[in-house]
Amino acid sequence: MNKTVIPFAGYPILLLESGFNLNNNELNSLVNLEYADHVSIKNLKISTDVDILRLDEFKRLKNFIKESLDFYVSDILQINNTFSFCQSWSAIQNKDAYHPCHAHYNHIISSVYYAKAEETKLIFHVEKSKIQDGYYFDYDVKEYNWYNSSSYTVSLKTGDIIFFPGQLKHESSINNSNERIIVGSSFFIDGKIGKKTLITDLDIINNKNIIYT
Repeated sequence: MNKTVIPFAGYPILLLESGFNLNNNELNSLVNLEYADHVSIKNLKISTDVDILRLDEFKRLKNFIKESLDFYVSDILQINNTFSFCQSWSAIQNKDAYHPCHAHYNHIISSVYYAKAEETKLIFHVEKSKIQDGYYFDYDVKEYNWYNSSSYTVSLKTGDIIFFPGQLKHESSINNSNERIIVGSSFFIDGKIGKKTLITDLDIINNKNIIYT
């Protein structure tokens, strides 16, 4: 498994080239879910069920995503807190479709697993590059990188999974193949955080996690 950390604009983005592929039964189950057309993007469909990873047929995928999440939290973020599923859904992009720029409300961490993608890109956006945070100057950039760019593009393929903070805006490239299928997941912190001695202790209960156990 190839692991790449992308600190674009200071955000912790993790790309795992896992080689984890769905078998034919799992992929067919994903395709045969009920989908609704996107309100404005032609040829983009999103599953009407937004908790698909609770289903038995996706148990193997759920376990893979959870194991990958735990690695992201423990090894990349280097924190001991527990995060659990909030929602999970599938999206299908037919030829010439794309997913418009958006962020995920009420999600601390988001992930996208590429169930079927011959060639695709995920583009991240920020309002200001990292070096524009202090002073919003129009710099004369020699070569764009993680620190002087307001957008960054990641290339992905079947079996890849990517994790990133939910507030980070992102969009997909236009699909040039016949069909692109992804599984999105969102996560929220679960359990006790803070310290009584600092008057910061709080107990967070993510009730949505019950249906994913």
